Amino acid sequence: MFLLNRFFAANRRLSAVVEGWLPASFKRHLHTVYKYEVAALMNSRPGQTVLDIGGGKDCPFLPFVTEPAAHRVIAIDCSEEELRGNTQLQQKVVADVAAAPLPLRDGSADLVVSRSVVEHLQDNAAFFGNCARMLRPGGVVVHTFPCKFAPFALLNKLLPNRVSRRLLAWFQPAWVDTCGFLAYYDRCYYSAIRRLLADNDFCDAQYTFRYYQSIYFDFFFPLYLLTLAYDLTIWFFGIRNLACAILVRARRPAVSPERADPLQADVDTPSHAPAL
Repeated sequence: MFLLNRFFAANRRLSAVVEGWLPASFKRHLHTVYKYEVAALMNSRPGQTVLDIGGGKDCPFLPFVTEPAAHRVIAIDCSEEELRGNTQLQQKVVADVAAAPLPLRDGSADLVVSRSVVEHLQDNAAFFGNCARMLRPGGVVVHTFPCKFAPFALLNKLLPNRVSRRLLAWFQPAWVDTCGFLAYYDRCYYSAIRRLLADNDFCDAQYTFRYYQSIYFDFFFPLYLLTLAYDLTIWFFGIRNLACAILVRARRPAVSPERADPLQADVDTPSHAPAL
């Protein structure tokens, strides 16, 4: 095992040298873009209500918000255990965001955001419908997620989850805590997301794409080079449905908003979704 780890480390060093030659716009990570994007929207005006979907253990954009106390940030996650580990926020709700009813009032949020959540939902038609319902007129969604047709996603879908987690722990041990959860990739590609936004009357959609996924294979330099050639080809031709990740930002049409308390439910809070 010692020799194998040294072999992987040597391959990663070679891959890192090649990565250093790649254009910054090609290799930028959308998680970083996401943090600054959400923070910029919050910094644009005070007093916003922000729903952080999948806001488990941390709120990644909060450190970049100039006056976080000027906003109301509510973490929503299906895991009560994850939410209890989030010490940044006081308001937390346990709920399945792809189900109904949710313990949140219609038209009560200014921003609905998520990072690496969409791929884990079984019904993204329901999720984007809920996003539209929860937003005030003029409200914005920002979601970033990996895509269905990326080679690593195809492998993840092909293999049983326990096997993919084991392989991830072996080849990319640093990612075990953040990757490897069961993913469905329901409608997780450009043209399907565009249709979901249109179906729910979103407008001004903006997309940022990432094509660089060969980093998943940096433990074996020849495989890294092979997948990098694939990534560069689809990036050069701009084949959006084959991008490995997307950040999407879209807006609800603006009309005169009516402020509402997001935790004042129109119906009784369901027993499976307690507010913590």
